[in-house]
Amino acid sequence: MKKFFIILLFFVLHNFSDLNALDVKEVNYYKDKKAWLVNDNNLPVVAIKFAFKAGSGLDSKGKKGTANLTASLLDEGAGDYSAKEFKKILADNSITLNFSVSHDNFYINLYTLKENLDLSFQLLDLALTKPIFKLEEINRIKNNIKLALEQSYKDPDEITSRLFREILFNDHPYKYDPLGVIEDIDKIEKEDLEFFLKTNLRLDNLYVAASGNIDQYELKKYLNKYLKKFEKKKTTTSDIPMYKKKIEPKIYLHKKDLKQSSIIFAGEGISKNDPYFYSAYVMNYILGGGGFFSKLTTEIREKRGLVYSVYSYLYRYDKYNFFSGGADTSNENVDKVIKIIKEELMKVKKRGVTKKELKNAKNYLINSYVLRLDSNKKVASILLNTQMDGFNTDFFEKRNDYINSVSLEDIKKVASRILDENQIFFLVIGNPTDLKNVNKI
Repeated sequence: MKKFFIILLFFVLHNFSDLNALDVKEVNYYKDKKAWLVNDNNLPVVAIKFAFKAGSGLDSKGKKGTANLTASLLDEGAGDYSAKEFKKILADNSITLNFSVSHDNFYINLYTLKENLDLSFQLLDLALTKPIFKLEEINRIKNNIKLALEQSYKDPDEITSRLFREILFNDHPYKYDPLGVIEDIDKIEKEDLEFFLKTNLRLDNLYVAASGNIDQYELKKYLNKYLKKFEKKKTTTSDIPMYKKKIEPKIYLHKKDLKQSSIIFAGEGISKNDPYFYSAYVMNYILGGGGFFSKLTTEIREKRGLVYSVYSYLYRYDKYNFFSGGADTSNENVDKVIKIIKEELMKVKKRGVTKKELKNAKNYLINSYVLRLDSNKKVASILLNTQMDGFNTDFFEKRNDYINSVSLEDIKKVASRILDENQIFFLVIGNPTDLKNVNKI
């Protein structure tokens, strides 16, 4: 552990700006569709990430969980291969192929040896176009999902997450767990899965990013051969609606007999395309995103010893952005911790941050970035997310400039927008002894 922190410190203290700039190529593979690629021939492996803009937020009422169930079944038999046979081929050839969903996206992760690229794409094609959806496998996966949901209803962290979404999102699709609603799972039919694939996996809502031992000509060949068939006309199915939340500055309490209480807070966030996003990004690092070096940790953990950890972050959905954070503390100290969090938020809003804090934050956010680029899998993920955020391939050349350009005044301006005490609510899960004027849920 000591060795790790020495290495980390080395990275932080030295400017590795050249390493932060990825050589990203834009690969036009079919009509106007483009994939991003970072070529790396050091190892004979390839990582490719796909994302269709078709997540659980599109699940229809009464059948929440359709997107996730679809994704969970795509490697459970396809074409002439049973579930066991399909997975054996993947394992025998060291191919990782998995499918997952978030509220906004349908993800595909492909990781393979270069020599097995063709086979990998063949299997991917079968999974997406000829899934078997055998009733036996559907029922088995349904039972697994229901079990996971049942367990989540007992887990304090999952309870906290669910209640948080219910408060924040009302009846918006983001309210629901991507796994679905336990009462809906058995209502989902094979036809629903087929309809989801047919209507939502389209070329017009697909993003692709690759990293590893593959050049742009190879990538174009495979993508063109196997993906152009997803060129479909957009159906009449509705998109996830935009969401705007008028947050009331309340304290919500879900009473539960626990040894300590969990606290979560949330308020208005900021879009990645907002001109002040990187000001918010730096501000959040200083406030609560910087681990042991953040203001919240210094004040509440180090000085007062009231929590083990406290944090903040910026979260972004396609249709909504929010600023959030949280802490765990003893039941006796909940009110005290909430008051200190509020005080620290207001200090930054009114006074901003110091020159030293700003300088240290910039140094860390710039120089630690290279640690996120240490594998083809990570690079492909970063390429995919950056592409989906609407940036161009030159983002990686400009990222450091975005951060370095943030001024003390910028911090104050964005703090006045985000750290508004009239637009921040608190949720407490536990059995606090000192909390008054709460809204019980």
